Amino acid sequence: MSAALPQASAAIHPVTIDKIVAVVNNEVITQKELDKRVSMLLKQLAARGVAVPPRHLLARKVLSQMVMQRLELQYAHNIGIRVSATQLKHALVQLAAHNHMTVPEFQQAVASEGFTLTDFQRRLRTELTIRELVMRRISQSVVITRRAVDRFLAETRAANGARYRVAEITLQLPAAADAAQRRAVEARARKILAKVQGGEPFSQAAIAYSQDPHALEGGEMGWRTASRLPRSFLEPLRAMTTGDVRLVSGHGAYYLVKLKGKRAGVKGPAQEQARVREIVLRPSRQMSATMVREKLKALKARLAQGADFASLARAYSQGSAAVRGGSLGWVSVASLPPGLAAAVKHLPLHTVGGPFATAQGQTLIEVTARRVRAGMTRSEARRLLRMRKGNALYVRWLQTLRDDAYVRYPSRT
Repeated sequence: MSAALPQASAAIHPVTIDKIVAVVNNEVITQKELDKRVSMLLKQLAARGVAVPPRHLLARKVLSQMVMQRLELQYAHNIGIRVSATQLKHALVQLAAHNHMTVPEFQQAVASEGFTLTDFQRRLRTELTIRELVMRRISQSVVITRRAVDRFLAETRAANGARYRVAEITLQLPAAADAAQRRAVEARARKILAKVQGGEPFSQAAIAYSQDPHALEGGEMGWRTASRLPRSFLEPLRAMTTGDVRLVSGHGAYYLVKLKGKRAGVKGPAQEQARVREIVLRPSRQMSATMVREKLKALKARLAQGADFASLARAYSQGSAAVRGGSLGWVSVASLPPGLAAAVKHLPLHTVGGPFATAQGQTLIEVTARRVRAGMTRSEARRLLRMRKGNALYVRWLQTLRDDAYVRYPSRT
């Protein structure tokens, strides 16, 4: 019996149990998941030379982001948002084209960044799911008037194409904030401003304190024209010089805005534009991607037999343009995804094309006119305004989603 004891002892090995760091409704986030995300982020930030806060502060910010992402995915799943294999493949092709690569070349580039193809596809599916959730929330809550479009186009022309490289730190106000709450958030913003002016790297402060989606990128927004910046940023930016940091309020938040560069406007070349209308259907729990495609083919057959496009769009389309009979107005061909741009460019006028796979689902399109013009179209202005206004409302909705959820951090108790 004693002879068996050494064998039994040798068979015993220490086992590392993966600790739970957050409970999000009925799901968990583990220490292993968090460590992997933090390590990957540190590698990416180091490659870009971005200053980062201590690892424990970075891990706390990453965990907070992971919790919000998990809540968004749970909500998207509950309302039937699904990203099909076709949509995923199409998005991969678009990303490769955007980076001037073939798909195999893009996959090699992904691998060189430390991602497996499976990991990258999982992240891409998550991104597409959340993008669709954002679009649905925006389409439900945002109305853009003709007057707002006119004002936006006038402001864009006045900016004369000037471009700004901007970084930001965002501190959100609570919903329906009272005066005391506003003062508290403003005081916190001023303390962070003092730290930055005292020498703390802006990127490090953004990662540590910002409540914006750009936070884990050091607050970097990149180069943007005036039309693609929050309206409250524009007047301060015009008066700032490179390196300046200003405290700005607007859109239910306080912002620290850093100007990292400014370029004078250059008149853009003439661009191909097309007047387009669409019928969009999205896969769901009730309707698979194959069923969506067959439904669109049936609608296309009805159109070929003389059915009115606008009537069918109002009745069936799930796109934001459905209330306008599917009309997207004048769009810049170059602004469309590569596959759709080619179709819009070459499709004969008044001919229905598709179904085409897009990041939002599948679509039938009809081109009713073409022209060559310089400047932004009204439909592009409307789309940018929708995203500008909608993103602010979406952040508010996320606060409500977080408040209503069951979230617990076992390691902090």
